[in-house]
Amino acid sequence: MLSGFPASAGTDPDMAIRAYLMASGGIEHEALARAAGRFMRGEVATHNNAFAPSCAEFAEECRFQQMSIAAERRPRIEATVEAPQPKVSAERMKLLRDAANGSLSAKRELAKMFPDNPIIASAAKDQDDNQQGAGE
Repeated sequence: MLSGFPASAGTDPDMAIRAYLMASGGIEHEALARAAGRFMRGEVATHNNAFAPSCAEFAEECRFQQMSIAAERRPRIEATVEAPQPKVSAERMKLLRDAANGSLSAKRELAKMFPDNPIIASAAKDQDDNQQGAGE
């Protein structure tokens, strides 16, 4: 990699390589190769391409490549397809809307349609009780 940067011609390659290896310790070889390739191709946006990267710049790019490799290796989660739900008729939707807006007749009609639903039945019964209590 160092030979690809003319401004680094006076640098002792053995010392530079040791410094790069120390800075990027623990990074797998594929990440090192990817990082070096990105610097040589000029793909690292924050880097001045006239000079070899500093040890810190190289180590940072190596860590980024290591994270990219780890992300590529993660198993993918398959999207689950939801089963289509039956559509609610327009008439029932109107009843629900009217019941939500306080219509006693709509609540009674829903209670007839869904006699086993305790919430709907109690809503209609509670309103009946309230109206009977208010009428007395």
